[in-house]
Amino acid sequence: MKVKVNRRTIDLFEGARVKHALLKYFIERKQSAAHIDSLEVRDAAGELLDHDAPVNVNPQIYFR
Repeated sequence: MKVKVNRRTIDLFEGARVKHALLKYFIERKQSAAHIDSLEVRDAAGELLDHDAPVNVNPQIYFR
């Protein structure tokens, strides 16, 4: 399944959660994922997402 994280498309497995998308994003960018738990993640409408939310419901996510 394809998901956009901060406008970057990544491939994830079916059933992936927001936290999996964040991990894959940081791995592909070769950045440390140590601070993932403190990130505020939102969907395309600006609604706050839980890190355990499924990404198939929100295929576009953003964080700061």
